[in-house]
Amino acid sequence: MNDLVLAFYLRLSMADGDLGSDNKDESNSIENQRLLLQSYIERHDDLMGEVKEYVDDGYTGTNFERPGFQKLLEDAKAGVIQCILVKDLSRLGRDYIGVGDYIEQIFPVLGVRFIAVNNNFDSAAHGGMGMGLDLAVTNLINNLYSRDISKKVRSAFEVKWKQGHATAADVPFGYLKKVGSNGKWEIDPVASKYVRRIFDLALEGFNTSQIAYQLNRENIPTPGLYLKGKKKNGTQGIISPDSELLWTCNKVWITLNKYEYTGALVMGKKKKLVLGGKTRVQVPEEDRIIYEGAHEAIVTHEEFEAARAVIRSIRKGCLINKSEFPLKKFVRCGTCRHLMEYRIVEGEGMFRCAHKRSAGVYSSCYGGRFREPIVNANVFYAIKNMLCTAKFLQGKLQEDSVARSVNLELPDTDKLQKELEILREERVRQYEAYADGVIGRDTYLNKKRKISEQIEEIQAKIKHCEEILQEEDAEVSSIRQITDQADSIPLSGRLTAEIVQAFVETVYLYEDNRMEVVFKCGDVLDEAVDNYMIGLGLHQEDDGTWVYPEEDGGNNCETA
Repeated sequence: MNDLVLAFYLRLSMADGDLGSDNKDESNSIENQRLLLQSYIERHDDLMGEVKEYVDDGYTGTNFERPGFQKLLEDAKAGVIQCILVKDLSRLGRDYIGVGDYIEQIFPVLGVRFIAVNNNFDSAAHGGMGMGLDLAVTNLINNLYSRDISKKVRSAFEVKWKQGHATAADVPFGYLKKVGSNGKWEIDPVASKYVRRIFDLALEGFNTSQIAYQLNRENIPTPGLYLKGKKKNGTQGIISPDSELLWTCNKVWITLNKYEYTGALVMGKKKKLVLGGKTRVQVPEEDRIIYEGAHEAIVTHEEFEAARAVIRSIRKGCLINKSEFPLKKFVRCGTCRHLMEYRIVEGEGMFRCAHKRSAGVYSSCYGGRFREPIVNANVFYAIKNMLCTAKFLQGKLQEDSVARSVNLELPDTDKLQKELEILREERVRQYEAYADGVIGRDTYLNKKRKISEQIEEIQAKIKHCEEILQEEDAEVSSIRQITDQADSIPLSGRLTAEIVQAFVETVYLYEDNRMEVVFKCGDVLDEAVDNYMIGLGLHQEDDGTWVYPEEDGGNNCETA
């Protein structure tokens, strides 16, 4: 069995410039990083072991929200890897504060050795004393370099914008990307007629609500529904059923305020608030870059201004509510799946479907109000009922697990883990003795081989036990996490935001005060209930009820 599990972390951002070269799935720089790290471990005997790769090809180093790095971090926390190697600090990241935190605090706490080859840094050689001045300066320079690159990329984009070339991935409804052009748009012959219809209605004096009603009456598709129909796999971010993809006041308002329909290119509408962050803020209109005549116009400037004059006094709809209440951002309409509007009416909180209010009679959503006290009480009852079920299942699963262990005469895994830890510590002591010159190389390798064989033998026993009890242990562990979390949160009194955030995924409201509470742990509980019922000899009917076999009387037993 291998002594160590080494992690190669390889990263290249799009700004580095050679993504997809030579028609390869990975860039040459990724390959070069791999070769460099492989060569490094071949020169160091203490780095003998299995190698796992974590690759982020095309991801910026200004933040750590990268799939490869997040997977590496999960494995480090789980004890899967013992050493992380990178080509240099800039591969780990260019946020000097974040990189410093990982090297000086997070990796040491996890017991993971960190090596940056080109920086000649090995945490094992620094004895937990931090990066040192030289490495800290290098880290800071990487951060400054990233900021400089960001500014240069933005400047390059601005040059293209001023020449009438778009760099955005999406195009406004009514246009298509022009084939063979560098960021140019052309008229979509179908969608452009829909846009033109909206402006014509506005020029006739219709307000946004009247326009939305007329568009729905004429079965004109919304931008989301139109794009969904053109793409085989639909579009991302659409949560509503097709029947509820309707025109609303807000969608009409947005369309009538798109200056791009006059033939102008409008770029630089948003920018990142912080380098490497996800938050983007609106750029004032006077600071945006506008290039007139970039593409064919759908409306004239005069028509655009006249249409805006009709709706100028109407403010853009906004569902953001400043009020604080336990179920904030958790309550959705069961029909359209959109977040419900929250308002205080005569001193009492009320939920209402804003989509229904805006789309009108063409929406199938319920248009009435739901009283917050009733919703809160029902959700609180559902949570406590779910936790009672979890505690019951935990007890039953633990009883079954203990009985199974006794019947199979399995060894005590806790005792084996302690023996394993002692052997690992002994292996480290032998290496330290060898590094200090107390024992010779042959003696060290001989002792290391014997200890590794013992470790491998114990790990095989532990693995055997885990394979036998894997399904039961996973189920017990998942249920225990739910009950442990419940024990740490007070559940007496009333519903609180803390309780909701701990257990609830979404609350769907339907007509006739029907409610569906989706729990974060719902799948785990459903599977555990199913297994328990099956263990009792029951089977589930199509309507969800559990029944005994007919020969036992066929008595019904409602689901837990």
